[in-house]
Amino acid sequence: MHAKVKPYLATILASLGCILLITVGIFTRHAPRHPVTELETITSRIPLGISAAEADALMGTPPDAVSETRGTLMNSMTMLSADNSLSAQYGGPQLYTIRTWNRGEGHVTVAVDQSGKVTGRWFWSDQTATSSSQLNLSQITRGINSFWRYLVG
Repeated sequence: MHAKVKPYLATILASLGCILLITVGIFTRHAPRHPVTELETITSRIPLGISAAEADALMGTPPDAVSETRGTLMNSMTMLSADNSLSAQYGGPQLYTIRTWNRGEGHVTVAVDQSGKVTGRWFWSDQTATSSSQLNLSQITRGINSFWRYLVG
């Protein structure tokens, strides 16, 4: 190799290495902390406006618990309690039937209005979120492997 090419090659390789490390760091930092479960996927596919029976069919089983509550839906995934001061800004509290499914540490809640239509649905978990400041070697390795699979296809 020519003596003039070596410094350029070293600079290019060092730059590419830095870019790779930065990219892996960003990908690891913003990658999901847990894999998306089948229950989360099913929940996200429940269309608003279907009947409670149709929601039960999509979930595959009847709900584990059914209750009624007064509250205000801010959007399809956020319900305020009836005594929340923000409730009036979103139309005031209404009566909803709350249908809940429990699968291990995952739970699905579907809110059904008085006309029998699904107006809200959300997934929640008993697991505590992993703090981004507590990355360990295993998480970094998984992040690098995920990034590599993303690049390679």
